[in-house]
Amino acid sequence: MTYASPSSINASNGFIEILNYTNLVTNSWISNMLLIAIYIIILIGFYKAKDDFQGALAIAGYGTFVIALFFWIGGFVNGWAFAISVALAVMGTLVLLMDNN
Repeated sequence: MTYASPSSINASNGFIEILNYTNLVTNSWISNMLLIAIYIIILIGFYKAKDDFQGALAIAGYGTFVIALFFWIGGFVNGWAFAISVALAVMGTLVLLMDNN
């Protein structure tokens, strides 16, 4: 499959054009990797700040869900990636509800 040259995109339209081109070239892997990175950064950051792993799972799941929702509305992620982010949010909620503390 032939892709357009990177110099052919109009970067004056903003970062969204660059993200669209990168997402097209990588077959949506860049957006999936961004979601994974966001999940891990939030998870580790919250865990190190509060020393609460159950809360970190819930917050990371919710944060990733919100960002994945915006990506899904914008057309950057497919349904599978969005479904996985919903599953992570549900898993974080279940872990938080089953916490005995």
